[in-house]
Amino acid sequence: MARTRHLTDLDRLVLALSDAFDLVGVDRLGHCRRVAAMAVAVAEELCWHKATIRMLMHAALLHDCGVSTTGEHHDLMGDLSWNVANEHSVRGAECLKRIPELAHLAAIVAEHHTPWGSMGDRLPEDEALIANLIHLVDRIDAKRNHCGVMGRNIVSILTRHTGFFSPELLAAADQVTRCEAFWFFQEEPVLTERLTSFIWRWKPIPLDLPAVLRVAEVVGAIIDRKSTYTEHHSLGVARVAGLLARWSDLAPDTCTGIEIAAYLHDIGKLRIPDQLLDKQGTLDPIERMRMARHAFDTRAILTRAFGEGGIADWAGFHHECLSGNGYPFHLEAEFLSLETRIVAVADVFQALAQQRPYRAPLTIAEIGALMDGMVFAGRLDHDVVELCKAHGEECWTAATQGDN
Repeated sequence: MARTRHLTDLDRLVLALSDAFDLVGVDRLGHCRRVAAMAVAVAEELCWHKATIRMLMHAALLHDCGVSTTGEHHDLMGDLSWNVANEHSVRGAECLKRIPELAHLAAIVAEHHTPWGSMGDRLPEDEALIANLIHLVDRIDAKRNHCGVMGRNIVSILTRHTGFFSPELLAAADQVTRCEAFWFFQEEPVLTERLTSFIWRWKPIPLDLPAVLRVAEVVGAIIDRKSTYTEHHSLGVARVAGLLARWSDLAPDTCTGIEIAAYLHDIGKLRIPDQLLDKQGTLDPIERMRMARHAFDTRAILTRAFGEGGIADWAGFHHECLSGNGYPFHLEAEFLSLETRIVAVADVFQALAQQRPYRAPLTIAEIGALMDGMVFAGRLDHDVVELCKAHGEECWTAATQGDN
């Protein structure tokens, strides 16, 4: 079935976002994807309706959207982690509530670590089973991640924890995990191919610019929780970029696209270990390489969500320089669009205007002087910087509004 022409569709965007949330695992990637694939396998064994399976897959792919730090991810993936706090489930549910197209998943995500014996009437029966199935396969992946156990031994271990899982789900999981293929499907590149084959079974749910903008704003907040040093950074960059785009007389749809790119420009930072992102000293060559990778990962994720060019480039090229000395692609001026240059200037302005533990916010005049130096060095676009300086007060307010 051919896909209709639109910015993206819900299945495609959810799958791309799950890639981003999986980056939090840093060196142990793919948790959300594996949970989704395993959950669908169990659901198909139980002959669940295709609409229920679609809801299950979306919820499984996004079940850890409340996790931003590598420390919390490590704790959650530690063996069975029965005593792990559920703050991330609540945070994830609150995020999803803010997105109309995904709000129906919020209650499921909120309860995805609730034991079956404690579920009661917290959710309707079908949603309770979805939440408990995500819990079950989530713990299967945690056990496999912790000690490499595969096969029916995992289900046997989980069965001993009375009251945690629905007997119906345990029986189905016991059946499907007998097949070696169940485990082989969790390895790349087959895992991605399998998940992609699922979404092509369903009629696309197209998303327009306003819908994607709502998603981007929520995801930007998730990114900014990665470090207290950059709280509200993505929000401020999006607001400044939106103003610069409008003052540049760009088309309204282009302005919205720039805002989306700005909200998501640091999505690749989810892969950076907490201690590296918060490091205040000089980075060694390996650390610099890991930091430089975030823009590459941003572009890769957004290309999967929106296709080549456009938003993916505007966000992914935000550390490129007109001189060609930026990173990670070392593109020169001729390859850097006005939209990309706007996001880059907005990123620098917001970072300099924001309170940081190691310095106070810079004044508008100080920011202007530093950006002039960056123009001279071939880092930033002259005209966009001049536009920013001409509206310094408005840019300052937009950059720092989230900090108030």
